[in-house]
Amino acid sequence: MERLIRYGNIDSIPYYNCSWRTSEEWDLQGLKRPILGWFLVLFGGFVEILYLPILYIIFKTKLIRYACYKLIVFLTLTDMSATVCSSIISGVLYIKGSVFCSYPTFEYIAGGFAINTWCMACAINISLFANRVCSIAFHEYIDVIEGKLTYFCITISAIYGTFILFYTPIICFNSKALAWIPEPLSEIDDSKESEKYYNNDWQSWNNYLFVAIMFFLYITYCVLIKKLAHGQKSKKSRAIFIQCCIICFFNTATALIYNALSLMTPALWILYLGQLSWSLNHGCPAIIYLTMNDTIRKNFFRTFCRFKNTKIDTTNSGQVARPAASHVI
Repeated sequence: MERLIRYGNIDSIPYYNCSWRTSEEWDLQGLKRPILGWFLVLFGGFVEILYLPILYIIFKTKLIRYACYKLIVFLTLTDMSATVCSSIISGVLYIKGSVFCSYPTFEYIAGGFAINTWCMACAINISLFANRVCSIAFHEYIDVIEGKLTYFCITISAIYGTFILFYTPIICFNSKALAWIPEPLSEIDDSKESEKYYNNDWQSWNNYLFVAIMFFLYITYCVLIKKLAHGQKSKKSRAIFIQCCIICFFNTATALIYNALSLMTPALWILYLGQLSWSLNHGCPAIIYLTMNDTIRKNFFRTFCRFKNTKIDTTNSGQVARPAASHVI
């Protein structure tokens, strides 16, 4: 985004000049994918609506006072922003069969926020899982370290996301490539200089490190939960394992497929999987919150479906909220 601010407009940015073709001519370079597009638009709209009552419940029941729920709110806001790019904007552009140069200024800004929200969501997910691991591994000291650790993680994630937004190259939508790719494909002839200008090492390292760190945290988390359950296959243990598998799959698939795009042209079904995984990665937490988090689910039915249940005591600082927090992961 810093390049757009520095040069003032897209055509002035080196290797992003689309002026040598008309908008109609650029549209012919794309490929309309209406089925995928409408699915993404409808899914994105559904997820955005679903997140609103979740935020309402977290604040209404005062769960926001617990450290893990502060991270969940921050992640939810980031996922809602990411869903706009990964589902709604992408869906509309697939329907129209656009490429970067169809709407260069709009897509440049959208591409900046797409990579920003993805990287920031990665950082917050790591923070959330680290918070859960620490709450189990260092249970005796968690009241001392959890609050400070949470605010530290939120601050670092926000700074990291801001850096990615302003100081790293953006990604460009291309309906024919079935992805957001580093290259705008706006040049008449490719060159090594242009490839270097488009390359975003931060995104690649973010994806590799994210997969490695999350894998380590998932294994650690599951081992600690199993140890805490004394080897019993409880309902909670199964729920946590299922949630780990779901989120780990979408995170890993998205990160690895988008890294593979810089090395090769994957098969068509892999490209579809990458796009769908990216959208589901930011949307599935909303579904998990409402299906596997007892506190949020019961309050959702009580508030919006007139479902009466026994009142959940959220006044106890650690006995209720922390076990419930483990369900959101």
